[in-house]
Amino acid sequence: MTKTDSIHQVFSTLPASEIKQVIERSRRVLVASHVDPDGDALGTQLAFAEYLKFMNKEVVLVREAEIPSKYHFLPDVETIIHIDSLPANINIDTAVIIDCPNVERIGQASSLIRDSVNVISIDHHRDSGDFGMINWNVPESSSAGEMIYEYFLAVGFEINKSVATQLYTAILTDTGRFRYQSTLPRTMQIAGELIKAGAEPKIVYDNVYYNLSITTMKLTARVLNTIEFHQKGTICLLTLTRSMLNDTGADMTESDGLVDFTLHTKGVVVGALLKEQDSSHTRVSLRSRDGINVANIAARFGGGGHFNASGCTIPTDLATARKELLRLLGEV
Repeated sequence: MTKTDSIHQVFSTLPASEIKQVIERSRRVLVASHVDPDGDALGTQLAFAEYLKFMNKEVVLVREAEIPSKYHFLPDVETIIHIDSLPANINIDTAVIIDCPNVERIGQASSLIRDSVNVISIDHHRDSGDFGMINWNVPESSSAGEMIYEYFLAVGFEINKSVATQLYTAILTDTGRFRYQSTLPRTMQIAGELIKAGAEPKIVYDNVYYNLSITTMKLTARVLNTIEFHQKGTICLLTLTRSMLNDTGADMTESDGLVDFTLHTKGVVVGALLKEQDSSHTRVSLRSRDGINVANIAARFGGGGHFNASGCTIPTDLATARKELLRLLGEV
């Protein structure tokens, strides 16, 4: 069975009617994703919220971290409110958790999910756990955006320009601009259908990739100046310190995508960006190609993600984290 055949078989068992029935019985629905929002998380949250509004449901969209400025163009992005802005006594009937392998990854929003709440998990991580009453997990899918599109198609929800833009952004960013091995013919077909529905590729590309702020450019220059090559040029490391943020006036959300520079060099098969969170925590973003599974590396530190794109937090200072990461990468 080919990879394409496999994903078609999985999508043929999509629990569309089960998901729809739970939503129909609900009054107030929480839509949440992982703590550090990326294009796939934000795009799918917003798109599913549009569907819920169509179903005449009250929608609660939450986030814990700041939304990167490059995603501020997304239709209705301002409706995703910070968890601290929610009323303390708010109750929900159903929680739709998208692009999260476990409920802990949604952060503080997990406190809203009491025993009586129906949980629907829609995810494409290989390490996704069965924590919901409905668990729809398709590791072969390029993105959560692709999965949400298939669900909308199954239930007959008509995609308008706003939803098309949200889902196109989700798929584009989670496939590395359609570069990753998860990009299949069906992925490109869906992207084409979203363009037909009103998504404008130039607007999405320009906002996400070609509309960087001065502070982002200054931060990029500082980070690239730390570049290191190891293991005969097969491993590339970049480093971001707190002092770089202070010196450039940038914030941590502006580092989104910098790790991709590590794979721009011929011969590099594994790249990492180490980000100093504080004196005892270092965030690591990992990228790979040529059959290297960085999800396994991230898992050694309690993280996870995808075969070619993963992340983790190492509970130690930057220098120690760098040394430990290089040791593990040397074993690959």
